[in-house]
Amino acid sequence: MIPQPSPLRSPLPPPLAAGHLHEIHADADGWAAALGFVLAAVTGTQSPKAPPIVLVRTTKTRQGLQPCGAGWAQLGFDSRRLVVVEAPDSLALLRAGLDAARCPGLAAVVLETWGPLPDYDLTASRRLVLAAERSGALVIMLRGDAPPRASAAQTRWHIAPAPSIALAGQAPGHAALTATLQRQRGGASGLSWLLHRDGWQGGFHDPASSTEIKPAPLSGAVVPFPALRAGETHRAA
Repeated sequence: MIPQPSPLRSPLPPPLAAGHLHEIHADADGWAAALGFVLAAVTGTQSPKAPPIVLVRTTKTRQGLQPCGAGWAQLGFDSRRLVVVEAPDSLALLRAGLDAARCPGLAAVVLETWGPLPDYDLTASRRLVLAAERSGALVIMLRGDAPPRASAAQTRWHIAPAPSIALAGQAPGHAALTATLQRQRGGASGLSWLLHRDGWQGGFHDPASSTEIKPAPLSGAVVPFPALRAGETHRAA
């Protein structure tokens, strides 16, 4: 038998397409990495007139993680675009997320969930898919500590933290994560990418094929200069 070639892996994962529902899974230790991946995915074009982004979460947030404008700005995300909706329970969260997904003029709707979430079934996911298709918004189900379930999502991802690459002088490197595409309707799946946060332009990149602009290294040259300028006299303090 002639072996079939494996699908080519691009340097970067495929973008989360607008007008579709996507699922992002993460374990407890990868929750912050998953949040960073989602924020980078929904950032899009940054301008004063950029469409708003809705984040729907329950009042009982996992590990007390709260939105931080300064931290999100390092990912290239403008927190002024963010609208946070807090729901009392999972059912109210799904209803609020569906209402937001039906609204025209939004860039993205992110539903931040934790645990099994029994109310999120195939029917609930189909409703979110139809809402995304009609409004054109990017809809993301961010699921923490939850096993995958049957859904109508376009893609399903698993995000996990990864070791960073040290900078010059053994300085701590930028945050890193592993993004695994577990499922994709009509496309390849089972692919993984090692991504590092771009410290200059925000978002994440593949360090192996990055074109990130970095400052030129110091030449190490020493330029002599006189202790006193011409015409100056030394005065004791």
